[in-house]
Amino acid sequence: MIIQEDMIHTVPMLVVEEEGSDEKPTLFFYHGVTSAKEHNLHIAYTIAKQGFRVILPDALYHGTRGEGTHDPYHHFWTVVQQSITEFPDLVEGVVERYAVQEDELYIGGTSMGAITSYGLLARYEWIKKACLFMGAPQYEEFSKLMFEVAAQRGTHLTEEQKKHVLDQVRIDDLSKDVSVLKGRQLYIWHGTEDETVPYSFAESFLKQLKDAPDVNNANITFFAEKGADHKITRKAILDASAWFEKQSTNQDKVTLSYES
Repeated sequence: MIIQEDMIHTVPMLVVEEEGSDEKPTLFFYHGVTSAKEHNLHIAYTIAKQGFRVILPDALYHGTRGEGTHDPYHHFWTVVQQSITEFPDLVEGVVERYAVQEDELYIGGTSMGAITSYGLLARYEWIKKACLFMGAPQYEEFSKLMFEVAAQRGTHLTEEQKKHVLDQVRIDDLSKDVSVLKGRQLYIWHGTEDETVPYSFAESFLKQLKDAPDVNNANITFFAEKGADHKITRKAILDASAWFEKQSTNQDKVTLSYES
């Protein structure tokens, strides 16, 4: 296994892959809030074993990209939207530098990274496959929850500030139109006891997908792990790895379902 540091434009990243310079399916995988690229190496290793190249970028104000310079919770949506905006340039740089199967491009992430990935799906129709751990596509509703949590911690936003945030995030709120997921492959994992990004967000999204006539449920793998909280389990990583293996070998896709 090869792990190397690289920089595309202003984005520091780790590249994880097995030896060999052949074209590979490539996954861009984003970390959570207050985390950093290297904290997802165990996930990247497991997926790279399936023949993937895994790109682990540092998000704005995280890791070697300014950690400690800004409160990541206060600037949460700025961080998310910066990752979304810069993504096409990041992809272009990786494609120029590495042997990438351009029709086998994946995105994914944990927590804030999964939330970022939902926004990427909303904004860029050319992204066809995603792996999402404990995220929320409902940007507007999740923002309202964050307002409540901030108030409990003593930070009170004015109504004008709240309106500014909601207007800012609404454009990338995937839950506003799930029909854009037509023909796309998704793996979604969420712990049923998650209180940080509550499981209710995943459950609500699942209902939307089931009710959407344009979304083929055979393209959605949903793993609701009973008893799991806001921490990715080994079972989740191995299950996601099996999904990646099926994708890379063009096996039959797993249908949308609950898993205990």
